[in-house]
Amino acid sequence: MVAIAVGVLLAVWVKVAGVLGMAWFVGLIGWACYVAAGKKGKGLLLVVAAGVAGMVWVSVLDMLTILTQHTELEWLAVGIAALGVVMEARLSLLSYIPAGLCGVAILGSGGPMGLMDLPGNTKLGFAFVIGAAIGYIADLIGSRVSKPQPGASAH
Repeated sequence: MVAIAVGVLLAVWVKVAGVLGMAWFVGLIGWACYVAAGKKGKGLLLVVAAGVAGMVWVSVLDMLTILTQHTELEWLAVGIAALGVVMEARLSLLSYIPAGLCGVAILGSGGPMGLMDLPGNTKLGFAFVIGAAIGYIADLIGSRVSKPQPGASAH
């Protein structure tokens, strides 16, 4: 039942993401981060906070490459963003490094000039967060269907 729920949720997400012009696979990355993080609601919070923080790190640093007219240094911006993700992990809320690094990859993959696509980047961020939330929902469904229901016989 859990596998069916996951398959149905993913299929629906792919359709909805397509209609909304979102990258469904970014949502799946958020979902995978949630699954790896575990911890139910706390895991969801950690994934969203660290993932969005990673996106912010790379956005700010890529913007600096644009402002200084040195977009060829994007490789350095990405490296510093990853450093920031690891350093911020000392804070409990931002401690889930894999989600932070995924956030860096998701927005950093567009390069410095990709930052100019604010609507597209907003959709990427929302897709990541929605995907993590779908992971949480799948977890709730899985825990409900895998528990024996009261009064059910064990024949």
